[in-house]
Amino acid sequence: MGGFRHRDPTAREGSADGAFRRFRHRLPRRRASRRCGIPRCRERSHPAFTRVDPRRDGGGSWCDRIGGAHHVQAQRIRRRAVAGATGAMTAVTDPSACTRAADIAVIIPTHNRKAVLLRCIAALAAQAGDVMDRMEVVVVDDGSVDGSIEALQAEAARLPFVFRAARQPNAGANAARNRAMTMTDAPILLFLNDDSIAQPGLVAEHLRQHAAHPGEAEAVVGALAPMPDPPPGLFEVMHHDHRFDTLVEGTDVGWSAFFTYNVSAKAALLRRHGGFDEALRWHEDIELSARLRAEGLKVFFAPAAVAYHLHPMVESDWLRIAEREGKALAAWARRQPAMRDELVGLGLQSRRLGTRSLRHAVADLVINRLTEPAWLAMARASRAVSPRIAAPLYRKLFQARKRRAIDAALASESPS
Repeated sequence: MGGFRHRDPTAREGSADGAFRRFRHRLPRRRASRRCGIPRCRERSHPAFTRVDPRRDGGGSWCDRIGGAHHVQAQRIRRRAVAGATGAMTAVTDPSACTRAADIAVIIPTHNRKAVLLRCIAALAAQAGDVMDRMEVVVVDDGSVDGSIEALQAEAARLPFVFRAARQPNAGANAARNRAMTMTDAPILLFLNDDSIAQPGLVAEHLRQHAAHPGEAEAVVGALAPMPDPPPGLFEVMHHDHRFDTLVEGTDVGWSAFFTYNVSAKAALLRRHGGFDEALRWHEDIELSARLRAEGLKVFFAPAAVAYHLHPMVESDWLRIAEREGKALAAWARRQPAMRDELVGLGLQSRRLGTRSLRHAVADLVINRLTEPAWLAMARASRAVSPRIAAPLYRKLFQARKRRAIDAALASESPS
């Protein structure tokens, strides 16, 4: 697939692939380890590797770090040979850099999105600038059953950066992010979603921004744009956050913009505050940043750090987000009642909590469980004429369903 360099087993000895094979024969040859599935590896043990523990991680059994010295050096020798053969890559001249610690770790949780995940990883493998030796990528598979981890295993040896992966029983994206944080020592953590397709300069721009903002409580959020090809549909456009379209570089956008689709922060700060709240399945990122405000958190906008959002949506997907968002706001309000006023600004409009405005109360009389099918039919008919006409109707349906989800979640937790 795009971004990966495939090796031709029939390559001549004088070619780049031939140079790689000659180096490979100088690697230590021991009996193959049953626990290691890395292509070309014959090491029985990897003291520098972090393995997936089958007892803890739901049966994972392959080496989850392409980070041992001989693997890294082999990849660098191959890159050096390719540079000599094609002139398309920069030669590596410092052998001591093989074991250099990463400056930034890209953390990606995933669940049953194999094809999209592979595109995400391929985009990282195509990053511009001198970043491959400064970055590592950590993927935690949150209980996928679509072969995601096996697909990663097949591609891992071709990646130009240190790569680690683990599998866990399904526990949510927050649990996966927290697990990934324990698998790296990088001082900067860059969080992407598995459907965030990094543009070539994204990682380099995050590194540049942190050099300009070195404070421990200084974070960086990049831009997220709808995938341009094919053109985004109505629901992808509505899901896009247009607040950032006109902001300039370096704007402090505040704690409520700590979005894990493309955000980076200092690892020490995140660990000191316990990482992400694993009980939340939506708004989980800004819940963490709300706690980080005590440290004076600033979130600087980096418009040049662009990721495309590869997430096609249909009507049911759009409305399901409303339900998830409502449940998360209700859970957040129960856990941190002192934040009620700020949560109202995020959409915590609830009849049960007394935070619903008169305007929203009237809207809920008009759009409710009984009348929603008629409003949906009207929105669909409008969409057939013009998506621009349908968008306001769909937004009202979204907010009405979110408010119902908030009250339903609060009612389910109330003492009988």
